[in-house]
Amino acid sequence: MSRSRFPFRWLSSLHTRPGGDWWEYALVIAVVALLTAGGLLLPPAYFRSIGLIDLLALILLSLRVGRWPMLAAGLLSALTWDYFFIEPRFQLGIRDINDALLVAIYLVVALVAGQLTAQIRAQARKERIREESEKLARTLLDSVSHELRTPLAVITAALDNFDDAPAPLQASLAGEIRTATQRLNRLVRNLLDQTRLESGMLQPRMEWCDARDLVNAAVEGVTDALDGRAFTVTAPDELPPVQADFALTEHALSNLLLNAAVHTPPGTPVSLTVGLTEGGRRVYFTVTDSGPGLPPRVRDRLFQKFTRGNAARSGGLGLGLSIVRGFMAAQGGEVVTAKNSGPGASFTIYLPLSTPQPERE
Repeated sequence: MSRSRFPFRWLSSLHTRPGGDWWEYALVIAVVALLTAGGLLLPPAYFRSIGLIDLLALILLSLRVGRWPMLAAGLLSALTWDYFFIEPRFQLGIRDINDALLVAIYLVVALVAGQLTAQIRAQARKERIREESEKLARTLLDSVSHELRTPLAVITAALDNFDDAPAPLQASLAGEIRTATQRLNRLVRNLLDQTRLESGMLQPRMEWCDARDLVNAAVEGVTDALDGRAFTVTAPDELPPVQADFALTEHALSNLLLNAAVHTPPGTPVSLTVGLTEGGRRVYFTVTDSGPGLPPRVRDRLFQKFTRGNAARSGGLGLGLSIVRGFMAAQGGEVVTAKNSGPGASFTIYLPLSTPQPERE
């Protein structure tokens, strides 16, 4: 990334609200008070020199404070200079046109300097956002390129050897092509889903769903990833219908199951538990694995996009859990992670329950 040529980059680190932070007003009051106290030590004849020093202080203050604190500084400087230094002293009132002109200059300098500072800070924020966007885009492009390269290389190598391979080997090569194609499909699907979430185009189609149908559809979509593992599903005999977007919920469950399969050692068990919360107000789907677990410092940011655990295997963009959270939030639900009593990680999806209304004849 090229070095920014923006000359006031350090101003971007000053995060101020539109009206200014309290410390800016405190700085203004402290500077004006200090200059006033120093000016009172000088002979009264130096009152115009004191006014020029105050004006210089205003210009310097504009480098540190925002528009409204600058306006406050101009008003406060004008009032203190008039009250303490212009004859008659210790009362408000200006008799000389030159003194009035200097007071007016105070206010003009405060307004202009404050406006310029606000513009510089806005430009600095835009510069910082642009640089972060470029870095994010480059990181995403590198990750996508890497993720595409691996399955494409597998598919290309398998196709090159397919025609000359004996029948048993052809079956194996076909399996490799199928696995690589599924990986490509998941990658593209996650990228499209993340785009839908960020663009605000996601509109859930709520319908009454059977929780078992959701589980069956989700498991069927990741059968290859769960192959070779002890996988169990636990659910009560009777579950009420849940109002949800079937495709979004099935995809969210698939992402949790795939996450458990990809980021845990081969052969370790994975389980899916379905049930009702206490009081029966929500239905939950909990995916539990027996992997390395989640470090506390990672737990709070797992659902942010492009986030991957320190022990995560290579591969993936870190979008799966972010998509799960977005899909659940769009339906009025949520996804949380909990501490296990043993090793591994546990993720739970919650969806609210409501009673189906009878159809009108």
